[in-house]
Amino acid sequence: MRRARVTVNVRQEMRISPKRLSVITGACGEHYVAGYLSGFGLIVAIPRAGIPGCDLLVATSKSGQAARLQVKTGTQSTKTDRDVGKIYLWWTSPTVIKREDRNLWYVYVWLKDWPQGEHLPEVFFVPSKVVVKCLKQCVRDKEWPCFWMRVEEAKKFEGQSGLKRLLTTLR
Repeated sequence: MRRARVTVNVRQEMRISPKRLSVITGACGEHYVAGYLSGFGLIVAIPRAGIPGCDLLVATSKSGQAARLQVKTGTQSTKTDRDVGKIYLWWTSPTVIKREDRNLWYVYVWLKDWPQGEHLPEVFFVPSKVVVKCLKQCVRDKEWPCFWMRVEEAKKFEGQSGLKRLLTTLR
């Protein structure tokens, strides 16, 4: 009984404020994705800082071919748009328009209430051509630069479904 009380107190002291630094949020997403991919037996490397558009490198042990991953992490990544319905969205710089590449993928992470809550993050593996198309439309329409997708459309990129798509580029 005493031990349970101590655990609760430690958890309360470790709570991160809602105004968590974006750098910490980004690192949290990157490490979560690295662990997720490693869990599927993939080789994952975190390159040194300063490599544009590359937070993680991932490869299979068989092919040796690697894909570059750019991880975008959000804590509030859903909203309901009056015209489109329920969507996922993440701020994404328009500079990605210049980075369309078959071996570049974006991994969008919605942390939800993790790690304090009971819900695990949602992870989406999206090819750069899909992200570039969306960002071009945002720029053309003079909208806030973000990658967004309808909740129904997101299923093909979510979790293992999206990971299977990514793995086809590594064969």
